[in-house]
Amino acid sequence: MLQYPLSTIAWLAAQLPGDVSERAGEIADQVKENPTLAAILLGIGVLAVVVFVWGIAKQAFKAAFLAAVLGAGAWFWYFNVR
Repeated sequence: MLQYPLSTIAWLAAQLPGDVSERAGEIADQVKENPTLAAILLGIGVLAVVVFVWGIAKQAFKAAFLAAVLGAGAWFWYFNVR
C-alpha cells in the first residue's frame, strides 16, 4: 500500500488553483468537447471503482478467513478441552 507523507498531500492540495470550484462548468465543457479526455477520465473512474471493489472483497476474504480460524479453534477447544 502506498503511503505518502502528509506534507506531500498538503503540497499537492496547495498546487490546485483556488478557483477550481468556480470553473467547474468550464472544465465540464472542455471534457464534453474532447472525447479523448472523456475516455481517459472514464477509464480512470472505472479503474478506481474496480480497485475499490477489489479492496472490499480482499478485506471480506480476510475477515471470513479469520472467522473460520477462530471458529475452528473454538470447536477444537470445546470438544477437546472440556
